[in-house]
Amino acid sequence: MSLWKKIKKRIKKLLPLGQEEQKDIEYEQLESANHTLGMIDNEPVLPSPSMTSTQTDLPYQVMERFHDSKYWEWTERIRGYQDRLTQEKFIPEIECKDEEIIRHFGSSQPASNDVLLHYLPALKEVHQNPVLLVHGAGHHANLSWCESLHQEKGLLYSLSSSGKDVFAVSFAHCHGDNWQQAIQLSNIIRRIKDVAHTDKVDLIAHSKGGVPVWIYLAGLCSSLDAQYQGEVERYIMLGTPNRGLDFPFRHVFPNWSVIEMGINAPIACDSIMYYGLYLDTTERSIYRDGGVFPGSCQLLYRWDDKYPVQIQSKTLYYGGQNILLHSRGIDAAIREGDHLIEKLLSSPIDSQIKVHVLAGNQPYFNGIRGEQDAESDGLVFVESVLFTDGIAPSPNQVKRKDVLPLNHLELLYHPDAHQWVLDGFS
Repeated sequence: MSLWKKIKKRIKKLLPLGQEEQKDIEYEQLESANHTLGMIDNEPVLPSPSMTSTQTDLPYQVMERFHDSKYWEWTERIRGYQDRLTQEKFIPEIECKDEEIIRHFGSSQPASNDVLLHYLPALKEVHQNPVLLVHGAGHHANLSWCESLHQEKGLLYSLSSSGKDVFAVSFAHCHGDNWQQAIQLSNIIRRIKDVAHTDKVDLIAHSKGGVPVWIYLAGLCSSLDAQYQGEVERYIMLGTPNRGLDFPFRHVFPNWSVIEMGINAPIACDSIMYYGLYLDTTERSIYRDGGVFPGSCQLLYRWDDKYPVQIQSKTLYYGGQNILLHSRGIDAAIREGDHLIEKLLSSPIDSQIKVHVLAGNQPYFNGIRGEQDAESDGLVFVESVLFTDGIAPSPNQVKRKDVLPLNHLELLYHPDAHQWVLDGFS
């Protein structure tokens, strides 16, 4: 019996009744996909779900490939086996809502050692590095790079039309621990090198997505079986908080908005006056005992020495109780994030990587002003985005630093931002 038939037989024994027929269809798709990128004779076959990390030379395995995406040619679910990949907590407000992403993960609360790799080939053949897109907090690949909630087109189409093979990651937890996401980036980049037969990739990250990228490119995951191996030639940042942010603690009103509108975001206080009653918001808070925003406290950095906190936000920022809320303060949250931004500021990336930085200075979202204490894209200070002394201090490493009149989300969807990215490849 061939190895492929043995694997099919072994998996079918593990499947619930009624799924065998669907799996047979998937096997036929995989067996006939030799013409598709990456599916060649010496590629890894679909593994048994019972396989462990001791049964492969790689720290990950490809569990399934899907060909039913609205946007991508294929999507793979990849399972990492590094010890640091532990399960993260969910609440309904931060569960995945995209039906396609849920189907490919197999759950709206995916296992944290799983990650999705999406692929769309170039529309014309140009010999360039493939591009990997890394989404930010509250997003996944479809929302960040394909289509906004208002049907605005994402960067995916501009890149593919220009001759770029495009890959993208969807993390299991959209507010996940940045160390875990850095490890998954390592697995993803290894997989891209394998299927695209390339030694180099270019990276584009939006917002929080730049933090796991920084961790990985600085070589900080070497002891976690996720070594950086010089694979990245160009790194393009869109609204990344290179000197952190303090927005959650700087303004009181957004905390009510998060509750009222069910926004997929953390709350900076653990109780708040809501329609005349104190509401315990610990479960939805940025603090560790809430537990559902592990990556958010890792983004925090104090800016009050340069941009004073408004009087109505002092209790929220510095901690304490007033008539409206109780806060433990930004310092407590920074400690729970293990001072990550401070550590990164003394951890530069490989000096051979070419860096491009784009900030927005339009703070309004649908007519509502976001961050207002200094020039910002509505969430991150322009000064934080453009601060590259920590990440890329080498002379001439930073190729561009530009500011466009866009808000934090328009950096993803606006044609001017797309053209700015494309110009970086010329």
